[in-house]
Amino acid sequence: MQERKKTLPRWLRGLSARLLVLTMVFVMLSEVLIYVPSISRFRLMFLENRIADAHLASLALKATPDNVVSRPLELELLANAMVRGIVLKRREARVMMLMDDMPPRVDATYDLRDASALQLIADAFDTLRQGGRTLRVVGGFPDQTEGSLEVIVDETQLYAAMIDYSTNIMKLSLIISLLTAGLVFLALQLLMVLPMRRITASLVAFRKAPEDTNSTIASSTRGDEIGTAERELRHMQDGLRTALTQKAHLAALGLAVSKINHDLRNILATAQL
Repeated sequence: MQERKKTLPRWLRGLSARLLVLTMVFVMLSEVLIYVPSISRFRLMFLENRIADAHLASLALKATPDNVVSRPLELELLANAMVRGIVLKRREARVMMLMDDMPPRVDATYDLRDASALQLIADAFDTLRQGGRTLRVVGGFPDQTEGSLEVIVDETQLYAAMIDYSTNIMKLSLIISLLTAGLVFLALQLLMVLPMRRITASLVAFRKAPEDTNSTIASSTRGDEIGTAERELRHMQDGLRTALTQKAHLAALGLAVSKINHDLRNILATAQL
């Protein structure tokens, strides 16, 4: 254990450095716990926006008598909605659709109407893990009417948006971590580390020279545990120094009595002679 302590860098042996590192670790851990639901929410909002844009694009179909628009307008509507296909299913079994080319092969289907929070989190990390699929996303109409609205989405756009969002979150988390760690480090340095250093220095100086009054710690007016420790250390130093002074006086008195006794014996011996 002693060898391991010696191998640590000097800046990491102090209490303040360890507090700084621990604070940064805990702040980053809390940011990770915030990021997990945040990224799933971002993905959900992205897909819901595609559903909403697809609903607006589908309104152009309702404006035509045969629910058909020209090919250039259809491609423009799909580009504005950032989807490859739109399928509307009404409760009266009417189906209207917009599609760029031949319907692409769908790799995964997601229904946003009954997705749980845990499922959304798992789907978000699945997107971060793959990121190149073609998705079929099912959602409800914004006006809450019966039926469903399906869109065909390239996961590449969603993946790029999630990566940008994650990068921004990571940068922000790093800044918050450094700022929080710096403030906590400064507060702990002033409130705990510096008083503990004074107590430690006083203990070391008192051990080396108990009779020296300069090694006595200054009186503290703090009402917390550190203030109590400083006051008790001051009382202990004063009491121990008084005891050592009395012991020195008794030793000097004993030496003087012994010397007087020796002198008296010499006088008596001379008188007898």
